[in-house]
Amino acid sequence: MTETAQRKGGGKPFRSILEPHFEFIRELRQRRRTWRQITESLLTEKGIRVTVYAPYLFYRRKLKRAAKPHWENSIGDSQPTHPNAAASRPQPHSAPLPPPPTFKRPHRFNLETDEFT
Repeated sequence: MTETAQRKGGGKPFRSILEPHFEFIRELRQRRRTWRQITESLLTEKGIRVTVYAPYLFYRRKLKRAAKPHWENSIGDSQPTHPNAAASRPQPHSAPLPPPPTFKRPHRFNLETDEFT
């Protein structure tokens, strides 16, 4: 067997170098800093050298994952975490339908064309 076939477990899960600095990035975004300014701040204040896109992609992914509940946490939850706001409002009554029109379409074979000529 090869070395990969003998190993079990799979190793450590991937963690971003920016994970411990999420609140720092969030604070800078709330101060309306650009991603380039955030990258420069990470280098000068935290000593982390990353590309301009790294904080943006990390921040976007982190917020997207935070919005979705984790499947392991939702086992046994009978109530949704965010109740539907539309369900709590009373439903408006539908208006009554108008009466059907009295116009009857003529059949094309019974149409007398003498009147039109």
